[in-house]
Amino acid sequence: MALDALSDPLNHLLRNCFDHGIEPAEMRLAAGKLAEGTITIRASQIGNQAQITIIDDGRGIDLEKIRAKVRSHGIPEAQISGMSDRDLLSLIFDAGFSTAEKVTELSGRGVGMDVVRANLEKLKGDIQVNTRLGQGTTFTITLPLGLSVLRVILLEHQKLIFAVPVDSITEMLVCRPDTIVRSQIDPQSPYVLWNGQQVSVTELAEVLSFRGTHINPSLEGNPSINQPLIIIVKDGDQHHAIPVDRFWNEQEVAIRPVMSPMPLPTGFSGATVLGDGRVIPLVGLAQLIRFAAEQRDACATQFAGPAQSSVTKIIPASTPANPSDVFARQVVLVIDDSVHVRRYLTLTLERAGYEVVPAKDGREGVDKLLGGLRVAAVLCDVEMPRLDGYGVLDEIKGRPEFAKLPITMLTSRNSDKHRKLALKLGASAYFSKPYNDQALLKTLEELIQISTR
Repeated sequence: MALDALSDPLNHLLRNCFDHGIEPAEMRLAAGKLAEGTITIRASQIGNQAQITIIDDGRGIDLEKIRAKVRSHGIPEAQISGMSDRDLLSLIFDAGFSTAEKVTELSGRGVGMDVVRANLEKLKGDIQVNTRLGQGTTFTITLPLGLSVLRVILLEHQKLIFAVPVDSITEMLVCRPDTIVRSQIDPQSPYVLWNGQQVSVTELAEVLSFRGTHINPSLEGNPSINQPLIIIVKDGDQHHAIPVDRFWNEQEVAIRPVMSPMPLPTGFSGATVLGDGRVIPLVGLAQLIRFAAEQRDACATQFAGPAQSSVTKIIPASTPANPSDVFARQVVLVIDDSVHVRRYLTLTLERAGYEVVPAKDGREGVDKLLGGLRVAAVLCDVEMPRLDGYGVLDEIKGRPEFAKLPITMLTSRNSDKHRKLALKLGASAYFSKPYNDQALLKTLEELIQISTR
């Protein structure tokens, strides 16, 4: 069943490598490459995960073209400049996203790439992209395996004991006073010297935060190494160094899935039960660190500099904004026919503490509201198929139950004619793209406060 579900993703990736990765022979020769390109497929097992890599030595993915495509959707420049390379590369898996100048019968980047991610998500898998312009691209697919027995090492850090697959560890080093180096230039980025290279140090406290007060008692007996260690973990083409307090032992354990309606945090893939009945989490350190890096990048993007925008809002001047008056996790309905705009609005709102319900056009948004969806506010585009933003205002604001619902228009139409029409139909605010993230959030907060009084 899993092989069947992998067929489409692998075919799409191979076609893209052939059609958009490998350059024509004359271009390769001019770049000092062999006339024939190479595509390599590798499969391996790392811990309780299968890993498939597809590597081509072609032209690579041009990140500037991705930025230009995102910019064409009206995303603020400050938000684009704050995006990491990983964030940009993840966009090629969005439906309809393409930087190709033409779409061929063999493939078109964006045609089918969303199928890759969708099929992998069904298998609870993941895909990462690494690329170097002019040198090639690597797609790395990871899939969980239904292993019943796995060889792990038991580690302890700050009284938390956890299991790590043995084959995910490259090396363990004894941590001496001078092992972790903090340079005077950048003391916030410690590293260790390993095999002639600087490997960045990630403290587990930075990626794990437990608010519970109960800590399991220590294991019986003595740990194999009862002193601080540095664990070297490989993640794609880079390594990470992770300090731990002690190494208990290595053993084969039975891995059990955690059955819960809530998904496990990224990096946690199951659990094992030791002989004394203690439940120990199974941790993928590379995935955990990668997830933490993505969260840090997201926070950095959130606090990027403001972009210029035009906004009209209807808010009484005597009403002060007080964040403490706004209930946490308010629901916001985002209506926009652009998947990229929906994606960025969702990121922006979720970082600000809101829950987001997306709708791909006005008709879907209205149907959700009339179907009983309760929201604190609506962000709505103007130009959309089936039902545009004016139609949304006309249908919703004509109903008494939605009289106080704040609807903010977010559009590339910046003329006074369109602005006045939206406000006349009941819009609470009108932003023209590119918009200022902080101004949008502040307006949204104020509007919600007013509507709940």
